[in-house]
Amino acid sequence: MENLLVQLRGERTQTEMAEKYGVSQQSWSCWENGARKPPLNIMLRLEKDSGIPMEKIFYKEFNNQK
Repeated sequence: MENLLVQLRGERTQTEMAEKYGVSQQSWSCWENGARKPPLNIMLRLEKDSGIPMEKIFYKEFNNQK
């Protein structure tokens, strides 16, 4: 499955997205790479901002797949 976080970021940089969500660029990068998942409050904001369920954005995390 294609990384939806990268799609949602579009032409913006990881730093721009990190600033929008109040996290470090390194955190955003880890989320995109699947090394970590964001806290629930950020997942909910991403879901609200994108209109895509967080279970779809973070499919692997919700389905215990790495």
